[in-house]
Amino acid sequence: MWSLIYVYITLLVSVVLAKSPTGGYAPGVVKCPSSNTTLIREANSISKQEQDWLKERQKKSNAALIEFLKDSKLKGINPEKFITDNSSVSIALAFSGGGYRAMLSGAGQLAALDNRTDFGSNATGLGGLLQSSNYISALSGGAWMLGSLAFNNFSSVQDIVFKNEFDLWNITDTRQLVNTTSTWRLYADIAFLNLKGALTHMNWWDVTNTSIEYDINAKANAGFNETLTDYWGRGLSYQLLKPENGHGAGTTWSDLRDEPVFANHSMPFPILNALGRKPDTLTYSLNSTVVEFNPFEMGSFDPSLNTFTDLKYIGTNVTNGKPNNGSCIAGYDNAGFVMGTSSSLFNQFLNTLVCEDCMGLSWIMKPIVRRFLNALSGDEKDVANYTPNPFYKSQYAKSNNITSSDSLYLIDGGLGGETIPLSSLLNTERNVDIAFAFDNGNDRENSYPNGSSLVATYARQFLDQGKTTICPYVPDVYTFLANNLTAKPVFFGCDAKNLTDLVKDDKTPPIVVYMANRPFQYYSNTSTFQLAYSDSAKKSMIQNGLDIGTQLNGTIDSEWRSCVACAVIRREEERRGIQQTDQCKKCFERYCWDGSIAKGVPKDFDGALNFTNTGLTNGPMSLKANPGDPETSSFSLFQIKRSENAATRFSSVNATLSLMALLVVALTF
Repeated sequence: MWSLIYVYITLLVSVVLAKSPTGGYAPGVVKCPSSNTTLIREANSISKQEQDWLKERQKKSNAALIEFLKDSKLKGINPEKFITDNSSVSIALAFSGGGYRAMLSGAGQLAALDNRTDFGSNATGLGGLLQSSNYISALSGGAWMLGSLAFNNFSSVQDIVFKNEFDLWNITDTRQLVNTTSTWRLYADIAFLNLKGALTHMNWWDVTNTSIEYDINAKANAGFNETLTDYWGRGLSYQLLKPENGHGAGTTWSDLRDEPVFANHSMPFPILNALGRKPDTLTYSLNSTVVEFNPFEMGSFDPSLNTFTDLKYIGTNVTNGKPNNGSCIAGYDNAGFVMGTSSSLFNQFLNTLVCEDCMGLSWIMKPIVRRFLNALSGDEKDVANYTPNPFYKSQYAKSNNITSSDSLYLIDGGLGGETIPLSSLLNTERNVDIAFAFDNGNDRENSYPNGSSLVATYARQFLDQGKTTICPYVPDVYTFLANNLTAKPVFFGCDAKNLTDLVKDDKTPPIVVYMANRPFQYYSNTSTFQLAYSDSAKKSMIQNGLDIGTQLNGTIDSEWRSCVACAVIRREEERRGIQQTDQCKKCFERYCWDGSIAKGVPKDFDGALNFTNTGLTNGPMSLKANPGDPETSSFSLFQIKRSENAATRFSSVNATLSLMALLVVALTF
């Protein structure tokens, strides 16, 4: 009994100590872990902490996978004999960016994999796949979903939506980031360059001593730079994190180490992605450095950086990983700030507003926004500023683009083109067998995905930065659209023997199961910059994501779960020389990309506008609602409602864009 009490007290104390040392948003001074230990390491493997954690997670994921396979109606496979301590499968999940669209659609897709979800746990859904996974990565809006769940005991999406005692994920008009109750005052404050007045129009700006204003001032008074990402991250925290500790004011991403759900290996290993931007430049590309945040470290496998550092101490002034003054800083990796970093796309946002053909702002506002756009970027306020640079003069970096500056500048992880964060998963060091890629991007003119993110991941493995990336063959964007590969699930890399030219360090690319956002019961192509959703719209977005993951609760293909199970076990079958069953062969004929490339497709081809169950069409589209009740769905778990018409939605988006632009301009002064 006393030993259990001791363990409990020790765990409780460790959680308390892991919080920001100031108890709030400002970082503070702490004792360094060791006077002779560097805080950085070479990125030639995953960390020792990750290795140790993964060993224990694999035990739990193996047990869950056995149950998943038992419920999948596979013929000729004995799950308990197939999955053992010596023969296991490593599953990874990747959720794309795309603002609240990605957060809500991704939440529904994740719910489809969760055995705690009513429609995810039956024989037609994919319930249990989440519990069977070792890794989960996300960026931008997907990162908001992942971070919110992780810091809420990795609750089910269903519980977040229906048992919501903390009012999380409330993004209605009155709870969005911008307070819209007196917009004329906001316009007036902007017109008269009244920064203080404009900032007061952020919700939660000045409500308590843990308000956004209080928190950002505390960080600045402690001697640290603040940028738009600080305001952005704190605003997000009020929607995503519990009220305790000032809605995460003193909660750090490295606190996840001691969160019971992570410490007990009861969730997949979470990774958030951001992109490095070279100081004094405005450019970014597929060859930009991908920087990841996990509970233990921050860093990159990309050769340009080739370094990881202990995330807990990233505010410390270091040279080549050695603290410069004998003391360290903790609390810099605020959870909201990290989630905000992964979605820091203000420069891109403003550019979408001020271009000649853009409709986000009126002709009156465009010159005002354009005037301050250059100032915003010139002062590096449109990025997440990590000063001091935790990688300053790292001996392991192959380039000094990032390590020569006192500051590290990070932006939205998807701006380089890889909006699904696969590079951190399809890595020679992580040994993933199968990755599920959920694409909630808006690449097409109708704001649905076109497969370009997966094309980018494939291409990146041949660039200097993709030295450790292994991705199976995928077609071009035109083939994705012409062959309906965004309207239905597709398996890539089904046959390992066809991937020998892509093998690196004896590691074969994993199978990638690609599922793109598409409408089943709701038009889910909302703008990345839409900040407010009604409760019914939120639930409908989540429901549509659930429909994607379950394939309309198994009504499109009653063997969907079985076919996914066939893909999950394929790499282990190949390692052991086991022939596929006839059942799995038929599944692969149905879902595997056959290697064909569309011919004669015009360069401006953007695909048909509407969707059938399994393809694209220029004909009319009917959403799959209950014929007896046009307002509700027969498959609805989240009380789905029919979409509002496009004109109404576009008008709403325009209003949101204008308000967000005004806020950004205000923060520029």
